[in-house]
Amino acid sequence: MTNKTKWGVMGCGGIADKYARDLAFTRYGKLAAVGSRSKAKAQTFAAQHGGVRAYGSYEDLAADPDVDIIYVATPHPCHMENTLLAIKHGKHVLCEKSFAMNAKQTRRMIAAAQKKGVFLMEAMWTRFFPAMGRLRKWLAEGRIGKVLAVEADFGIHFKMGPQHRIFNPALGGGALLDLGIYPISLASMIYGAQPETIVSTVHKHSTGVDDRALIAFEYANGATAAISTSSVVCMKNEARIFGAEGMITVHEMFLRPNQLTLKMEGKPPKTFDFPFTGHGMHFEADHVHQCLRKGQTESDIMPLNETLGIIQTMDKIRKQWKLKYPGE
Repeated sequence: MTNKTKWGVMGCGGIADKYARDLAFTRYGKLAAVGSRSKAKAQTFAAQHGGVRAYGSYEDLAADPDVDIIYVATPHPCHMENTLLAIKHGKHVLCEKSFAMNAKQTRRMIAAAQKKGVFLMEAMWTRFFPAMGRLRKWLAEGRIGKVLAVEADFGIHFKMGPQHRIFNPALGGGALLDLGIYPISLASMIYGAQPETIVSTVHKHSTGVDDRALIAFEYANGATAAISTSSVVCMKNEARIFGAEGMITVHEMFLRPNQLTLKMEGKPPKTFDFPFTGHGMHFEADHVHQCLRKGQTESDIMPLNETLGIIQTMDKIRKQWKLKYPGE
């Protein structure tokens, strides 16, 4: 893997477009092909991104011998099926979050990748920004002492009707899987563990999926996390990490961070800027390239056992809400 990683994009939606555009900012990646269930959509997408190869089926994309890795950018309920298809053809896979609908699907995906010996990672792109790297460094150095509490929120007001995917149960709709996963994953990264205790409250949309929720975590060491998410309310979209000797603020929007404020006990707060180009997905793409170059089948920053743990946590939350998706 000394040359550029050749990417295939599965799906032609908004997130696929952002990822394809950000590949232009990578050091090691390039877009090679796109696949859709509609040949016309694939051709339009390909024309917008340099005239790459366009396929009218996911099967044809997965079978392309000149594609190294496939970015799965389809709706949540399709992630397992699409990932397994790519793996069957020996392709490495970067799968959008939520990685799958539930832990059962996640285990199948991980098992298939391990059996085939290919790379698999959840596309939690937030972790790969320079600001997040600096946050992990500060925490490892003990800049704010032992972390005792995390607060994070992510809410967007989707003004579309009930037919939009965020409200559609058949498309894995709901704030938790689409938005709430960001603060949950952040807490997981900070604590390196899943919560022992979960207390939550939810408001459901007329379609039956969650559109507002408050979630409280307590961990084995007594630390806590307070998480809020919504698909009908705009929130501050900020994260705060409180330690025994200070705090760190990840400013809006924390899921694509470009600014941190460090406040250590007895010292004035100091703000650090981390500017970037594009949407910010190229950091993730370059990390994947490095993993492939080293022959790794999973990431050390977003490992598969943590992805499974996060999905299991969300399964527990949905169980409290009595929220099931079609087919579960």
